[in-house]
Amino acid sequence: MKNSPVRKLHLISNAKSGRGHGGSTLKEIAQKICSEHSVELLSYEIANSKEFSSKTDKAIAACKADGGVVAAAGGDGTIRGVAQKIHATNLPFAVIPCGTYNFFARTHKIPEDQEAALRLALTESPRPVRLGQINGEVFLINASMGLYARAIQERESRTSRFGRHRIVASISTILTFLDQHRLLDLTLSNGKEITRRFTPMVFIGNNALQLRNLSMDVASCMKLDLLAVVLMKPLTQKGVLKLIFRGITRSMEKAEGLENFCVESLDIHTRRPHHTVALDGELFQMTTPFKVRSLPESLLLVLPPKEGTP
Repeated sequence: MKNSPVRKLHLISNAKSGRGHGGSTLKEIAQKICSEHSVELLSYEIANSKEFSSKTDKAIAACKADGGVVAAAGGDGTIRGVAQKIHATNLPFAVIPCGTYNFFARTHKIPEDQEAALRLALTESPRPVRLGQINGEVFLINASMGLYARAIQERESRTSRFGRHRIVASISTILTFLDQHRLLDLTLSNGKEITRRFTPMVFIGNNALQLRNLSMDVASCMKLDLLAVVLMKPLTQKGVLKLIFRGITRSMEKAEGLENFCVESLDIHTRRPHHTVALDGELFQMTTPFKVRSLPESLLLVLPPKEGTP
């Protein structure tokens, strides 16, 4: 058994993540793994959104004092919320994926098996990884507004009714894209040039796995520590159907309905002063202008060893 460099594990868990996989069962597994490695477990189980901020702050403050590691157990939204608070502290951060998609964990090759992820949190070292940021709020995977944010909103409504399954989420997204939608009137500035666009959707990606699954060339942005911006062009319903087909067949790079590019920073001005913005599946009300930034090496994440490392 590999010796643990960790003395204390501060486990922040969302009891409702993954149909309850972030609750009492996870705590039992964590206690078992911590005992094997002679690590003290401090559990901060979050039963509702009102508890999130205070319990996360408590865990981070305790970690600063005792030199432990903070771990977030939940879906990408829960992990994003903890990352928002811990990314500027230089404290080690571990992830125990318990969500539906787990894009962030999968991108960084963190096991989706809870026991394996906990062992990783106790035995491996942290390395800095990139985050995205919009108006001061970080995101791990993507930020979006317009049609995609609306799809998130309607997806949450349908999954709460029919169950939190990937097929339910996928069908819900398709139905939203086929519905009527309004255009956003945007002015984009990257510090060098200013352009105007009319689009039903702005999508800002920070996750190579998600972008690669769409077969989009902008996945290469990740290698340069940049963010990938995708704008949907105004389309008829037939055009939307063709775009959905391209997504299903993973041939989005051939789609004529999208414009994409890489950015280090981008300011987005809209005619409307307020918009709903989706960050890693969580919805926020934000005020224009939207200041988008890439934050390289801003989160100290506990990761598996690099390939070739003993």
